[in-house]
Amino acid sequence: MTKAVRSHQVLVHAPLQKAFDYVADLSRHPEWSSGELKIEAITPGPIAVDKEYQSHGEVAGQKNRPNTVQVTEYEPPHKFSFAAKDPDFGKVTHEFTFTERSGGVLITRTMTVNLNPFVAFAFRFFIYPFVGRPSMNRAMAGLKAKLEEDLKVSSQ
Repeated sequence: MTKAVRSHQVLVHAPLQKAFDYVADLSRHPEWSSGELKIEAITPGPIAVDKEYQSHGEVAGQKNRPNTVQVTEYEPPHKFSFAAKDPDFGKVTHEFTFTERSGGVLITRTMTVNLNPFVAFAFRFFIYPFVGRPSMNRAMAGLKAKLEEDLKVSSQ
C-alpha cells in the first residue's frame, strides 16, 4: 500500500477555542464542507475520542456515499482528528491542528489514506489535482468564511 498525505491551511480571524470547538463538532461540518454532506452522531454524549458518527456525502460525483466516522484525537484547543471508513478507500484520516498566528488561528487539515499502487498513481495525478484539491480548497475557504461570519454576527 502507498500512503497519500495531503495538507491544506487557512488563517482564520477568530478566537482559538471558538475555531477548535466549531471544527470538532462534526455535525456542523456540512455548514462549510464542499459538496452535499449529512453527519449524525451514533454515539450519544459529548465529543470525545471513540465517539462515532454516520455520514452521507458526495465524493467524486457519487452522492449519498456512506461512511462511519470515529473521533481519534481530541485535544482542545489544538488538535482534533477523525477517521472515516470509506467503502472504496478504506480508512481516511483527517487531522486538524490549530495554532495562534497573526491575530487569528492557522488551521491545518491533513488527510491521510493508504491506497494500492495503481489507485495511488491515479490519486496523485488525476483524482487529487482535479477533484480532491479543489474540493479541499472550497471546504477550507468555507470554514474560514463561516467562522469569520459567525464572529461578525456575534460581535454586533
